[in-house]
Amino acid sequence: MESSRLNLSRAWRHELYDFVRAFSGAFLFGVPFLWTMEMWWIGATAELWKLFLFLLLVFLLNVHLAYFTGFKDEEAFSTHVSEAIEAMAVGVVTATVVLLALNRITPGDPLGSVLGQIVVQAIPLSIGAAAANALLGDGQKHRLDAQSQDGEKEDEARRLPAVADLSPWRATLNDLGATITGGLFVGFAIAPTDEISMLAAEVGPWHEVSLMALSLLVSYAIVFESGFSPRIKERSSVGYFQRPLTETIMAYLVSLLVAAFALYFFDRIDLGESLTATFSQVVVLGLPISLGGAAGRVVV
Repeated sequence: MESSRLNLSRAWRHELYDFVRAFSGAFLFGVPFLWTMEMWWIGATAELWKLFLFLLLVFLLNVHLAYFTGFKDEEAFSTHVSEAIEAMAVGVVTATVVLLALNRITPGDPLGSVLGQIVVQAIPLSIGAAAANALLGDGQKHRLDAQSQDGEKEDEARRLPAVADLSPWRATLNDLGATITGGLFVGFAIAPTDEISMLAAEVGPWHEVSLMALSLLVSYAIVFESGFSPRIKERSSVGYFQRPLTETIMAYLVSLLVAAFALYFFDRIDLGESLTATFSQVVVLGLPISLGGAAGRVVV
């Protein structure tokens, strides 16, 4: 009985781990589409049968991706189909959460408009969920069966000394640099667009709180829970801020500074604007930049 409970608990943890990876991939690869006004308009005006037909085609693509790069380790075809369905569900949930946080959809909107926007955004998000394992996966969790234990230990032995040799200041600066680099890479693609000022003008205080909470939660999941970087846990005690909570908060504050710099650089804000309007734009841009910063820390 105790053994069956333990196995059930492990199975649930394994399932949760899989979904964290999927949601992290959806945010990393699909969120930039949520900052594109043409995607909002297409979703609000396109005929639903066209959207659902395209959704079916994307589902078939996700089955293909699941077969080669899925975030689960079973080999049965039925599992790949199930995983493709789960990827689509991840895309729908992610799209709904972000669109609500950005005030793009509200409970009072026409149902067709709401469904259309969710479907349009769920398409790239679901592909991100299915493809993330191939592009950023560490390979350890799902494909160690193809490697010998000796080879794995040799790989770890080569990796860990480089991490352990970092001084606290160097490790901290390394993380800050990765956060800034990843944030700038994403921010400079989004900051010049009109979408930021448009979104900032429409969000309220609760939307801003939701965006900040979402930024912290998702960046934490990407770096510390997704398994994209096998080195995170080994280096988590090296730098001054490299504890999960402190690193996540510090990285988000840095991301907000990067967002403010990017907006100022592209003349989207100026010193004469009200602090409230500026803060709204920074918070709106802070979400994709924080995700870019998280991706930077994972890669480095």
